[in-house]
Amino acid sequence: MRRSRFWAGVCAIAVLAWAVLLVPVHAQQKTVKVGMLLAMTGPGAFYGQVMSRGAQLAVDQINKAGGIGGYKLELVIEDHKSGDADAGVSGARKMLDVDKVPVILTSYSAPTLAIQPLAVEKKVLLLNGGGVGSSLVGKANLYNTRMLSSQTAPFIVQWAVTKVKAKRVATLYWNDAAGQGVNNSIKETCAKAGCQVVAQEPHDIGAKAYTTQLARIKAARPDALALGSFGDDVGYILNQARAYGLTVPIVGIDWTPNAQKIGGKAMDGYVIASDRFDAEGGDAKTKGFVEAYRAAHKDAPEFYAANYYEHVQFVLQSLMKRVADRKADPGQPGELLAEMERALKEGFAFPSVYGGDMKLHADGTVIKPLGVFEIKDGKLGLVGRIVGGKIEG
Repeated sequence: MRRSRFWAGVCAIAVLAWAVLLVPVHAQQKTVKVGMLLAMTGPGAFYGQVMSRGAQLAVDQINKAGGIGGYKLELVIEDHKSGDADAGVSGARKMLDVDKVPVILTSYSAPTLAIQPLAVEKKVLLLNGGGVGSSLVGKANLYNTRMLSSQTAPFIVQWAVTKVKAKRVATLYWNDAAGQGVNNSIKETCAKAGCQVVAQEPHDIGAKAYTTQLARIKAARPDALALGSFGDDVGYILNQARAYGLTVPIVGIDWTPNAQKIGGKAMDGYVIASDRFDAEGGDAKTKGFVEAYRAAHKDAPEFYAANYYEHVQFVLQSLMKRVADRKADPGQPGELLAEMERALKEGFAFPSVYGGDMKLHADGTVIKPLGVFEIKDGKLGLVGRIVGGKIEG
């Protein structure tokens, strides 16, 4: 009787051992939570929508392929309400203290600058693919994967001076770190190019009425108006500027489909200098991303979706593989951040859906393809490539 019980016990243990071995690998995987701090509500909700779609697509692809070194990914998204620094800090504290994220994909300049000290304190990596403020350069833990205003704004001045012979330039811009950065860059470039800034008008994010600023701008008699505004605000500004009788060329560094709908025919002729992501590009990584995004959302991606897809698919996946290869846990605070620093010291280049590779610099900046685009008949089209600091085309 005792012998039969003994063998029954042995058999039970053997069956249990086999059951453990037969559990699918993905059931044993650990989860690394990836934080996102986006504009999910407010006038910039378009950005939050496309950024999160890009990142989620990459997460789904990675998890479907089996994860990264025994880890699967999960997005945790918090809302900074289109640039509210306090909302950004609240969202970041929740992700850092409750969700224990080792990385936050952030956006907008003001919230990003507000949470950067928290990231340093918690040893968390910050990746920004949306904010453009020049004050985002040289911040510990923060790496920007899009060209910043100090890199793009000079080209709208170059366009105004060379193409429309502007001598007098007015500015209208967001009254935050991003808009102020654009305005400062325009002033610096104008000083070098020989044009004069005759009016500088800041405005609140999400404003819908601009008659006061436009009246002062019109009175200053500029040859061109340069915008440091973003999102829906661009559409409202163009619409009201043309209705107010301001006929000079208007240039900027941002355009969205929502702004186009708001501005309508008034958007025609609007020129921007921006990251040049070509959804029709021939690079295999570009094609794969565009096809998958179209299949998921029935629409072509623009560069904001591309930037946050890259964050997960290429930057985080590369860093997590490196961490896992040295038998460390990428979910632990400081591991991804330290690995980024190692990678940059080695001159590591991350793949990019822009074509080729993307090389980040120690000061948190990146060099990516740039272009000049113009709205014609309601569509944004490339009218010039920026090569070697000059506009070609």
